Amino acid sequence: MTSPARGVMYPIVETLLELRDRGHDIHMITIADEVPMLRGLGLSASPLPPEIDEALPGDWRGDDTRTPNSLTDRLLSRIDAEFTHLTAAVADHHPDMILTDVVATGAQCAAEASGLPWAIWSATFLPLFTTDGPPIGLGLTPRDGRLPHLRDAVIARAAQSIWDLTFRRKFNRARRGFGLPELRHCDGVIRRAPLVLSLCGAPLERPRVDWPPTVTMVGPSLWAPPGNRDPRIDAIDGPIALVTCSTELQADQTLATTALEALAGTGMHAVVTTGALDPDQFVAGPDATVVRFLPHEQVLDRASVVISHGGMGITQKALARGIPMVIAPFGRDQRDVAARVDAAGSGIRIDPRSMTARSLRDAVSTALGCGDRARRIAAIAPAQGSADRAATCIEKTLHSGTGSVGTVFTRAEPTTSAGTTASNML
Repeated sequence: MTSPARGVMYPIVETLLELRDRGHDIHMITIADEVPMLRGLGLSASPLPPEIDEALPGDWRGDDTRTPNSLTDRLLSRIDAEFTHLTAAVADHHPDMILTDVVATGAQCAAEASGLPWAIWSATFLPLFTTDGPPIGLGLTPRDGRLPHLRDAVIARAAQSIWDLTFRRKFNRARRGFGLPELRHCDGVIRRAPLVLSLCGAPLERPRVDWPPTVTMVGPSLWAPPGNRDPRIDAIDGPIALVTCSTELQADQTLATTALEALAGTGMHAVVTTGALDPDQFVAGPDATVVRFLPHEQVLDRASVVISHGGMGITQKALARGIPMVIAPFGRDQRDVAARVDAAGSGIRIDPRSMTARSLRDAVSTALGCGDRARRIAAIAPAQGSADRAATCIEKTLHSGTGSVGTVFTRAEPTTSAGTTASNML
């Protein structure tokens, strides 16, 4: 079960297809508009209930989501509906294992309460408190040395106290209603999961020494839904700048507007994908193409630079191809993505609040000079084999029979002709 965000849903699909090819039966509960696509891939799928599927992200108006209340209220608003729907689905499908995403808080509670083996996947930075690196959400640049380590430890402890104060009490009230034990800290539900898959990798993320042993970094998935090639892209003659807005609604329209102005007359063709925004609100000149969606792979194969909001998906695809970036982060995990790309030398971070056509044009020129560094970074991006590694971890958890922490479940299972245990995963 996923939350209603494509940036969360798409990265796990490659792993589900790998599990299917290994003989497992998969049923996915996700965004209603994506159900036909998943069924076309041969997966069983059903839509999230409307009260979850139609929920808007908390920052879609451009509100600052760095405050804990604005983020936690968004998670808690879906918790009852997620718990109820997933609990009913478990009763209907009788799965052997449950997978949930890291921001589907109610689904995590339902998975824990089921007593079945379960796992969490995260396509972004894990919301685990750690003193081994800067806390997420602030856009701090990771640094080595005694003073940066002290900075990170102090901020992490303060952040944990603030989050516990604003989130733990409300979350524990919901958990009591579900018959689950209270948590000491608000990241406790992730620490209770028998398996946590981090679909991230260098240079954006690294293992932390104080993460629980249940966390495994498998690397990013570069999977994207199948789509037809756009003949307009094939017809472009000359260098391309790919400009992307978020697929989950946020107030990032200024990125597309400013990029169209900044790139006009530069000799670069701007290909703008507006995602959750209406493409008709933007005016494209003769050296620009504006569309809601198209296969990014078609553009990335020819792109000289990527200008984006800092979404984890497009960033990891650009990193894997060695394409330099300009990132204007608007919220969510984007500040941390921008800080790490900038620190790695694969691109430039620019503040969207002060961004102008001139400053963005200058940033593109600087980013183009990062090409050699970006290509060196691409050599260490661990994208290849991510789905295979994730599927193997899931199978190990399934076959170990580990459900809720401290509980072990065993059951007889049919085997496939290859001798592997077949299972039903929700």
